[in-house]
Amino acid sequence: MKIEFIKITNFRSLKETVQIQLPQICALVGPNNAGKSNILNAINKVLGKDWITVNNFGEEDVYLSEYDRNIDIEIQFKEPYMYEAFKGTAASPIDKIKFSYTRYKVGEYKGQRRLEKNCLTKDDKQVTVLAEKPKTGTQMKFRPLTTIPQEMQENIPVIFLGTDRSLKNQLPGSRNSLLATLLNDINRNFEDPKNTIQGKKADGTAVDVSRLQRFNQCISEAIKALRTDQFVELENSIRDNALHQLGFDIEKDRDKLDIYFNPLSSLEFYKSLEIWVNENNFKVNATELGAGFQNAIVISILKAFEERRKNGAIFLIEEPEMFLHPQMQRSLYKTIRKIGETNQVIYITHSANFVTVPEFDEIRIVRKTENGTTIKQSTLVPDPKLKEKFRKELDPERNELFFAQRILIVEGDTEKLAFPEYAKRLNIDFDKVGSTIVEVGGKRNIIDFVELALSFDIPVAFVYDKDSSDFQGKKNEEAEYNAKLEEYKDRGVVVFSFDTNYEVELKRAWNEKKYNEYCQKYEKTGKPIRARLFAIDTDISIPEFITPIIRWTGNILDIKKTSTVL
Repeated sequence: MKIEFIKITNFRSLKETVQIQLPQICALVGPNNAGKSNILNAINKVLGKDWITVNNFGEEDVYLSEYDRNIDIEIQFKEPYMYEAFKGTAASPIDKIKFSYTRYKVGEYKGQRRLEKNCLTKDDKQVTVLAEKPKTGTQMKFRPLTTIPQEMQENIPVIFLGTDRSLKNQLPGSRNSLLATLLNDINRNFEDPKNTIQGKKADGTAVDVSRLQRFNQCISEAIKALRTDQFVELENSIRDNALHQLGFDIEKDRDKLDIYFNPLSSLEFYKSLEIWVNENNFKVNATELGAGFQNAIVISILKAFEERRKNGAIFLIEEPEMFLHPQMQRSLYKTIRKIGETNQVIYITHSANFVTVPEFDEIRIVRKTENGTTIKQSTLVPDPKLKEKFRKELDPERNELFFAQRILIVEGDTEKLAFPEYAKRLNIDFDKVGSTIVEVGGKRNIIDFVELALSFDIPVAFVYDKDSSDFQGKKNEEAEYNAKLEEYKDRGVVVFSFDTNYEVELKRAWNEKKYNEYCQKYEKTGKPIRARLFAIDTDISIPEFITPIIRWTGNILDIKKTSTVL
């Protein structure tokens, strides 16, 4: 199953209705306390258990705990769940499920909380199912499906990895844990009669027997060994007392009711397994180790899941980057992408290693405003050519733009290295205001990155050279491109331009003689490094044309619909 769309109303910090379209792989990014975790919690709340009741919610789950507010969580699936009310009969498609934490309006329980569960069609009509199994010669009867079938929830595996990376939550005994999901399949294979192991007949002759048969034999022998006199006395005591409590005659009715201890099934045996660590002959239960070590084991289980190519699960992951070095973050991101080929993965991240510019259509930016939480996805069409162009220009630092409060786009390294140093001299902290300078690898790439920023409603400005080497010998083409760049001022983009290029502007600002002196001071350095050294040097004045760029990026000067020639 795959979630296509979710609507959440009044759940925790999510005021009013938040609507999110969810792709196969979805990264939720945004500032702290914007509501990202509550989106995952809402999904896990209603899908992470086999059966959900009113007790799964509390007043603390209601926005501001307000009495008159109700929680609504509605999930639409990409493909409908086909539900058979009776085995072998026509299935009814369930497109949506909806949970409403509301109150009784009338009657004895008026005012008390209740949980409504509904199965809906795409046009929000209640799903109807057969009321009784059809019989030959009788007309079929239908009834509204007034709850969500338990089998449906059991068949939607949801694996939740929260910020608490406690290993115990992923051990086989926890429903829908990573290991439980893996071991369920292993147990099905184990129970296959074709899965055999070598055994012996009574006369000692070798023979192949099913592993399940051999397991049952071993368990039977184990139970025999466990049945000490005290064990039997306990079993008999429980049975006799139960007979007495139920009104049976202990002596006469003993054969009518038997109560006894039953050994583990193979699945229960798998679920009882724990992970232990043996290091230098020191054995310890892995759940007693530090958070970092436990996280490493959880991630290793996640990678094992990917290696076995399991499919059909919905993964909810909070901050996968926790406890990991950058290299391991990138490795885990590759694992998430592979898992996402056959499972749906929805995760929260604050790391640029878990988002990439080419996969911009997988990103949802979560923001908190005065009117509540908003979700923004790109309005750009994920055209394969555009994605490949972004892939060609792929740079991990560019991924940071999705986390920015405002973006300054520059053509190359010269401005990217120099501007932050001038900002320091002007006592402006780009990081504090969430600003990012994005170098796009040339003038021809400016438009694509500006469109990307606009598609997410991120405030954006850019700096360009009117006479760029990217268009050498193509003046007419460059003039047309420059005109397109200038048109962005009508869309709220701040445009800074140099008549020629950055170096020429420096010469104009300082005069050519001083510029040459500064160059001699930092000779034998390339243009980008030299520009940075100029910016650091407090003996060299800050060029006037730099100041408005720095102030806009630092969110001090807000220039709107303005083309600034520098």
